[in-house]
Amino acid sequence: MAENTRQAKAAELHQRSVELWLAGKRANAIAAYREALALETDAISLQLRDTLPNSYSNPDATPNAPINLQQQNAFAAYRNTVRLTTDDARAWFNIGLTHEKEGRATEAGQAYVESFKSYHRTHAAKTLQTGGKAAVEVCRRMTEIDPKDAKAWINLGAALGQAEQQDKEIDAYRKAIKLAPNYADAWYNLGVAKARCEEDAEAIHAYKQALLLSPKFAKAWFNLGVLQGKLGNPHGKIRSYQKAVEADPNFGEGWHNLGVMLNAVGKTEEGDAAFTRARKLLNPKFRIAETIEFKSATTPDGAPTQPTSAPPV
Repeated sequence: MAENTRQAKAAELHQRSVELWLAGKRANAIAAYREALALETDAISLQLRDTLPNSYSNPDATPNAPINLQQQNAFAAYRNTVRLTTDDARAWFNIGLTHEKEGRATEAGQAYVESFKSYHRTHAAKTLQTGGKAAVEVCRRMTEIDPKDAKAWINLGAALGQAEQQDKEIDAYRKAIKLAPNYADAWYNLGVAKARCEEDAEAIHAYKQALLLSPKFAKAWFNLGVLQGKLGNPHGKIRSYQKAVEADPNFGEGWHNLGVMLNAVGKTEEGDAAFTRARKLLNPKFRIAETIEFKSATTPDGAPTQPTSAPPV
C-alpha cells in the first residue's frame, strides 16, 4: 500500500511539473520533477547499480542523499549513457546533480531541463501502447513543452493515427520532417499513413526517403514491397523483400512474402528455402500470404516504442 501511495504521489508530481512548465514556471516545474524522482529511489538505485557496478559504493544512494561514487567515473558514465540513449531521464538528472555539486549552476539547470523533457517524452511514447484520447493528450502536451522536438511530433502523429484522425496525423509527421529532415522514422510513419489513405505514390516516396537515410530499415523495405506489388511491379517487390530479410534475417513475414513471390516467378527451390526460414520464425496459422500482405499494406506499425533520436538538423 505504501508503495502504491508513493507511485501515485510521483505521478501527481510529474503531472504538476508539466502544468508548471506550460505556465512558464520552469524552475518550479523542475523542482516538482526532482521531488517526483526522489520517490522513485528503488528504480534509480537499480539503474545505478547496473550502470556503474565497479564504482558503486553506496547501494542506497538517492538524489536526496549524496551519491557516493568515484566522481569522474560516474560523470563519464552518465555522459556516455545520454550520448547513447538521449532519452535517459535519470542519467541527465544525475549529470545535473554532478554539476550542482561542483557549483556549476547553469550546466546543472540545462541538465535538469533535459531530464525533465526526456522523462515526459518517454512517457508520451509509452502511452501509445494503450492509445485513446489520453495518448493524444499526453503526446500533444509534449509538443507544447517543446514545439521543436521532432520525436514529440512523431509520437503525436502515431497517437492521432490510432485515434483515426488521419489528416492531423500526417500533418504531425510533416512537422517532424520539417524539424529533422534526416529522421528516417518520420518518413517511414508518413509512408504508413499515406498507404492507409491509399495514396500509394506518396507512400512509396516516403518509404524511399526513409531508406535513403536508413538503408537497413527492414519494415520500410517490406512495406515498399507490398506497394510495388499492388502497383504491378513484381521484380521490384521481390528485390524489396530480399532487402528486408537482408536487413533483418529474423523477419518472418519478409521471408514468407519473399517465398510467395519467388514461387510466383518459377524460382521454386529458392521459394521453398524462404518458406522454410519463415516457418521457423512465424506461427503456422499465419501462412496465408494474402492475410500477411493485406495487414502489412493497411495496418500502421506506428512510431517505435522508443523513437530513435533525430539526427542533427
